[in-house]
Amino acid sequence: MFLGIVPKSRQAQTFLATIGTDPPRMKFMAIVWILALLTMSGAAISDQILTADQHVAQGVE
Repeated sequence: MFLGIVPKSRQAQTFLATIGTDPPRMKFMAIVWILALLTMSGAAISDQILTADQHVAQGVE
């Protein structure tokens, strides 16, 4: 298709070699994901605890 524009590479390149890695950014994103999961699970648990008294008071089981 574009034979003259893109030179052929004589060596195979790996995916990581072409993209590159950024360990500090990856660590930061991992921490953000872990904190988000903890927040969501904590919200679900506290919601069950806080709404349990309302169901008992209304007679719903």
